[in-house]
Amino acid sequence: MTPTFQHLPPRDETTVLRERVNRLRASMEWASEAIPAPLREEIVATIQRCDERLDLGVDHTVVALAGGTGSGKSSLFNALVGQDFAVPGIARPTTSHVSAASWGPGAKALLDWIGVDEHRRLEREVGEDPVFAGMVLLDLPDHDSINAHNRDLVDYVLPMADLLMWVVDPQKYADHALHSAYVTVASDHGQPSVMVLNHVDRLAPDEAVAVVEDLQRLLAVDGLEGVGVVPVSATTGQGVEALRAEIRRVSQERSVAAQAVRSDLVTAGRALAAALSRHSEPQLPDVEEMVAAIARAAGVDARADAAAAVAAGRAAEVPELGAVTLAAVERERLDWVDAATVGLPITWRTVVNEACARAKPLTADVNAALAAVAWPEPSKAGGWRARLGRSRRAAAAHKAVLGAGRDAVRTVLVPLVAEPTMRIHESYRVLHELTELS
Repeated sequence: MTPTFQHLPPRDETTVLRERVNRLRASMEWASEAIPAPLREEIVATIQRCDERLDLGVDHTVVALAGGTGSGKSSLFNALVGQDFAVPGIARPTTSHVSAASWGPGAKALLDWIGVDEHRRLEREVGEDPVFAGMVLLDLPDHDSINAHNRDLVDYVLPMADLLMWVVDPQKYADHALHSAYVTVASDHGQPSVMVLNHVDRLAPDEAVAVVEDLQRLLAVDGLEGVGVVPVSATTGQGVEALRAEIRRVSQERSVAAQAVRSDLVTAGRALAAALSRHSEPQLPDVEEMVAAIARAAGVDARADAAAAVAAGRAAEVPELGAVTLAAVERERLDWVDAATVGLPITWRTVVNEACARAKPLTADVNAALAAVAWPEPSKAGGWRARLGRSRRAAAAHKAVLGAGRDAVRTVLVPLVAEPTMRIHESYRVLHELTELS
């Protein structure tokens, strides 16, 4: 037979991230009750956002121009696009809405997801600007607008961007609101950023150098030490080509869209850390110990002893099996839950306890399973051969009855206790793994 080989696509970062998101979703389905409600909502929103972004593909990189009043975002947007883009009848299209320019086909679904109105979209041919192939450039409202709707819109769109371009002017580049509410948060989330100092034509050369150095100092305080400052003038065109090159460089370093998903996961992991014990590794208790304990409490071991006695000729018959008590099952069940949650936060013990079947149905199922067992009959050979082989027959009879009884108990405990616990442990490990993502 000639072997055939299936071609498997390479496991790129996007594939790995999709698997991670899927595992996170499954973990939250099993263990969401162990996470505080506000954090749970945040994680679920992260999963949804990551799913949507990955489903849209990574053929486009979303670059968002963000900044305050007077920073010149719209002028810089036009300078980067290479033409003035205005919506008919509206003086400043980005006052209360998002405008977008895209290079290359296929951006419609992405822009629909972001929520850009169709009449605020400018489609550019890749041939007009091959450097920006696959790029989507967004012009956002002012983050410091007195209009709450505008601020909310900025807060809504920023997490969807793959690359953030912070546009500042020489007068307000140190604005506390920008740095504390946006730049520092972007740093914490790991979102790729570029800082743009606009209106440098208003500064003398030495003044521009001083402002750039001070801005770099502020960025280091914000945690963005690796982010450079690009001085530009949207009015004169100074530095615009350098900015275009920087955008392309950052975009080509890796899949920026994938990096945006990764940064979302990093943020979720950091938020989860408080709900987890960072150095705990949950261990599954020995299932066989619980099986043996409940079987013994149900009288299986006593029946095995009786079968051995019959096979050895010391007894005439094997008595009927009794029933395991609710108290015995509950004791073993609680011991299992305690052992399965050593070192975990108390909320995780609650989740494991809820995931495992309760003692009452467990007791009923164990007794039903044992009642259905076709117990092996001990052999009763006669004559002198019986006396010579009685020990061997007794051991065989004991083993057969004990095995049949424990098998019956195991068929109940594994799916109703052990497997749910394993799923909770795996959920914990996935969430804990997320806290170590950087």
